Amino acid sequence: MSRILLYLLPVLIANQVLCGNEGARWLKSDLSALTDAADSGDAFAQGFLALCHLHGDKNLNVSFLEARFYAENSASRGHWLGNFVLGYLARYKPMGPNSELVAKYLFKSFRDPDGKLIKQAAIGDPVALYVLAEIFTAEEVQTILKQDMQMAAEYYSASANSGYAPACVQSALIKLHDLSNSLVGDEDATRQRGINLLQQGIDQKLPGAHHYLGRCYLEGLGVKEDKSLALVHFQAAADRGFGLSLLMVADFYAYGLTGSSREDLAYQYAEKALEVHQAGAEEKLEEYEKLFNPAPERIETENIENISINKENTDDWATPAETKLDSDTEFSSPVDKPFRLPSVYGKTEPANTDPVSEPIKEPAITPLPGESTQSQPAFMPPVDQIREDAKKVYWGSSKSKSMEDAFKSFEKCANLGDAESARYLGIMYLRGKGISKNVDEALRWLEVAAKRGDDLAEKNLLSLRKIMKK
Repeated sequence: MSRILLYLLPVLIANQVLCGNEGARWLKSDLSALTDAADSGDAFAQGFLALCHLHGDKNLNVSFLEARFYAENSASRGHWLGNFVLGYLARYKPMGPNSELVAKYLFKSFRDPDGKLIKQAAIGDPVALYVLAEIFTAEEVQTILKQDMQMAAEYYSASANSGYAPACVQSALIKLHDLSNSLVGDEDATRQRGINLLQQGIDQKLPGAHHYLGRCYLEGLGVKEDKSLALVHFQAAADRGFGLSLLMVADFYAYGLTGSSREDLAYQYAEKALEVHQAGAEEKLEEYEKLFNPAPERIETENIENISINKENTDDWATPAETKLDSDTEFSSPVDKPFRLPSVYGKTEPANTDPVSEPIKEPAITPLPGESTQSQPAFMPPVDQIREDAKKVYWGSSKSKSMEDAFKSFEKCANLGDAESARYLGIMYLRGKGISKNVDEALRWLEVAAKRGDDLAEKNLLSLRKIMKK
């Protein structure tokens, strides 16, 4: 199958058919028209709008929650693009990481009964070409589809030539890192073409393009090393919710790479990265705890302020050891290392099961002993949506509801098995925010969250138990 597709490419690239395909249509449309079509039930528009939220395309902020909403609507209509987006979302929190679901949805996208994905690619649809390239570089499906980076490079290039910004980024990374092992001619010229492709993505205001051009300036790859320009691009991507850039900006401020160290801004950007579920955010916050040697009253959690607990119980709470950074220490961020195919999605986890020989099951919530086993009513909004809306109230970015309403929303989601909501209940009891302060209840809910796999809740418990000598 992969070779048959490869034979189609010379025709596709030569003709660049841009008429009569939906991807080209929505690529050129404005956000208002796209949203109207998606809200009217157009499955392709829904899938493409999901991609836009995922990438921050069409000047949107990156939002996995919005991407999932539109992808699920598209996939419910059997569309390959909705299934593709769900496959990528299954790699990351809050939907993943779940390599089985990644394989399941990518295969559903590729093996559409009517072959619509292949047909769209055959007429030069830039989105279909991009999706095929992504599928043929996905580690989770390699039990069936052999990875072919050279073929993927051709697909990305054809899509980029049609003006699709995410494909410009991927094509640029292949050229900058010679991932297809097909570097021909002048290496500097090839890398310059990669830089030009990133600039095309920046012209379309794509956060991923800003991030990777920032990496180029940070490392001196294809351009002269310039940390100040690197920060400009990381900042542009971070301001649009791009997780990797949020952590890079946090490091710039933590270590004073372009000026004085700013502890407050380092924490602010790292905590925002945690809020958008960026891998490595928790580790960064722990790193900063040691770097800045904070006062003992700070508990490791999402921006918990001073908490008043009996003073006599705090004598043996160990203060993290001070970590000094030598003035000539070379900066290296462990959260943004090169990976399989540098992608605007971030790092992926390899598949460890055979998606064909083993049935794939959706992850199910198992209530803990003594917890409510109530199920979610069919008319109720998704748990993720309720929790995220409550978080906006908690953090003050939404005034539509009170803190008491946010508490009730977290409680509802926690009783349905949501670990993160259980952690927020613990925090609210601990701070007396939206509910009367109750340390015993705080401990109970943090324990529930920790048992459900919430790592941050477990760290909170360790700190809180030290304070209370439990």
